[in-house]
Amino acid sequence: MARKERNSDQGPYDLYLMRHGIAADRETSSDDAKRALTADGKLKLKAIAKGLETLGAQFDWIVTSPLKRAVETGEVVADAVPSAAPRDVCEALAPGVESAQKIISFLTQHPERRRVLLIGHEPDLSELASELMGAGRSAHLTFKKGGCCLISFDRSPSLSAGQLAWWATPRILRKLGS
Repeated sequence: MARKERNSDQGPYDLYLMRHGIAADRETSSDDAKRALTADGKLKLKAIAKGLETLGAQFDWIVTSPLKRAVETGEVVADAVPSAAPRDVCEALAPGVESAQKIISFLTQHPERRRVLLIGHEPDLSELASELMGAGRSAHLTFKKGGCCLISFDRSPSLSAGQLAWWATPRILRKLGS
């Protein structure tokens, strides 16, 4: 469960990592960055967001990869989970660009935002989760489309300092939301 108390840059920090929803096939789009979510992908994400809400997820900030499918995933989640969380794009969440240190640096721009949802791509998210928990790249964690986890920190995010609170597949989240 997400913790309720939040004070500026002190106290717990909850970092949710989520893979984007189901997008159009690569064959139907000449530009991977512009692939949009499918209608089914959006529908499933709404149910996933309800599951996140059931788990007590609350967001102070939603940060996405610059790719269309990730930005759209952030929009669907923001619309489904009651929140006035600001949304931003982080270039370090783009496929193949991920650098845990760059993402952590990006997050320090707003230390008052203590419940953050990052939306990105595989295999970068799995590698990020592994690094944040100190599990190394051999942890073999994999996010399915719409899958999410919560990594908690005593203070601000840093490499190897996070604890996995939960890891949920899209199917589990949809069931929780129904």
